[in-house]
Amino acid sequence: MTRQVQDVVPRQSIPHYGGLSVDATPVVRQLDKALRILRMKQLIERTNLSRATLYVLMASDPTFPRKIKLTARSVGFLESEVDTWIASRAESRDAS
Repeated sequence: MTRQVQDVVPRQSIPHYGGLSVDATPVVRQLDKALRILRMKQLIERTNLSRATLYVLMASDPTFPRKIKLTARSVGFLESEVDTWIASRAESRDAS
């Protein structure tokens, strides 16, 4: 019966980076996440903070991730830096 299920379920293609599949090494997955850029809308969704609050944090909090200028009118943030910032906020909460 497992053979029949395997035949029915279509196989998904796995993207490759330099000849290695994404599942080949955890380093490839970490690199992919480190280089992912979040746009402002995604940052708002990820942090559950308003756009105005994020702009205040960008101006006043030195630990907040630095923006990356993508074009003349758009900015982004490295996903890994945002995740680290969120984790540090949670750790500071636990320490207090």
